[in-house]
Amino acid sequence: MSRRLSFVLSTALLATAVAATPAHADTTITDLGGLPGAQSHWAASVNDAGVAVGVAFNGSGRDRAVRFDGNGTATQLAGPADASTTVNEVNNHGAAVGTTSGGSVGGTRAIRFKPDGTYAVLSVPFGFTTSTGLAITDSGTAYGLASDADRRQIPVRWRPDGVLMTMKMPEGATWAYVTRAAANGYVAGYVSGPGIPFLAVRWNPDGSVTKLARMADGAATTAQGVNQLGEVVGNANSANDQETFGVRWNLDGSLTSYGKDSLPKSINDRGVVVGSYYGGAEQHPFRWEKNGDKLELGRPDGVTNATALDINNDGVIVGRAGSSAVKWVVS
Repeated sequence: MSRRLSFVLSTALLATAVAATPAHADTTITDLGGLPGAQSHWAASVNDAGVAVGVAFNGSGRDRAVRFDGNGTATQLAGPADASTTVNEVNNHGAAVGTTSGGSVGGTRAIRFKPDGTYAVLSVPFGFTTSTGLAITDSGTAYGLASDADRRQIPVRWRPDGVLMTMKMPEGATWAYVTRAAANGYVAGYVSGPGIPFLAVRWNPDGSVTKLARMADGAATTAQGVNQLGEVVGNANSANDQETFGVRWNLDGSLTSYGKDSLPKSINDRGVVVGSYYGGAEQHPFRWEKNGDKLELGRPDGVTNATALDINNDGVIVGRAGSSAVKWVVS
């Protein structure tokens, strides 16, 4: 998004700010391995079995989807021939969703991989030209976007049998983005429309959509992660869009701050949040406990930019550090 996010600490909606002092713990960082010939790797999602998925970036427009076993071995999730394929999220059964484009596909399409590595290219709704796969639940329902040449962009979901359905948007919203799904069908994202700056929303398992609180009228918000309780993390801002803060939307409607320039990305069912925090030009991976304890996860020697992108219910964290896909385990 083009505007910086900030928020007002004096708002009545804001819960007690998270402790700013890092906690003390031992953290092990493991390189998850990669595919031959790739310039860099990301691990975007990890399930409760410790299996992660991500992307091998080749620098030639032909990126490859990757499955990491968590112990240093990476294998390709092979999509359509000669296409560029990425994956964004994996569920607890090992099924994953992502996007494929070019090659035998031609355009850009959402793709769903079964646990055995076979795949199905998913459909596009009538009147739209592209689809993108971004999230998946344990039932196998995939979530993503449909777009067209006029920059329309709507949220959609594909049932396990492949049937496509559009998702509700709040009144007045004409554009949407989906970020992540919980195992039981809560989905995080944000919407906008004429006169509606970015607004964080949560789609609920019954198909309804909940608007999440802003810090001030017209202030932009984006939701990045959600757990099975319906707790959401992301970013929020105040009037004039002065500064970026990470926040958690609690079930009672209040917000908890993770501090200025923090970027929460994922929350597990225990309420533990991971993401990153900017200190000058450097990006530091962080974990925030439910009780407010803050832990810097650390970076490999020589790496100045790293971010944690997902955490499972056992506390295993994945993301990237420099050009490598990595795993953090805290003891």
